[in-house]
Amino acid sequence: MLRICEVHEKQFKTTNEKPDGTQYTVYDTTYESRDCLINADYVVAVYPHEFRAGLTGAKVSSCFPNETRFSTIILDGNSFRKSEIIAVGSFEKICQQLEEFKK
Repeated sequence: MLRICEVHEKQFKTTNEKPDGTQYTVYDTTYESRDCLINADYVVAVYPHEFRAGLTGAKVSSCFPNETRFSTIILDGNSFRKSEIIAVGSFEKICQQLEEFKK
């Protein structure tokens, strides 16, 4: 099993108050990382990942240090989860973990 930090989008709500005293709720998203174990036998491909400079890039840069590198891991198999995972770590780091697993 490979241990990685998966990047996931977390939704949160904020309740604000208008000048007339009524309250309204605003939903927003942020990015977080969580530990994850992956069966290395199901890894199909690994690619370097860069978040685009738009709104997503701004959210990611506010949640992670500036020099953080990311990788996309493609998994094989049918499951209720998506087969593409964005992980914290450089392409080289993920490749090194896979090579150590195959030994």
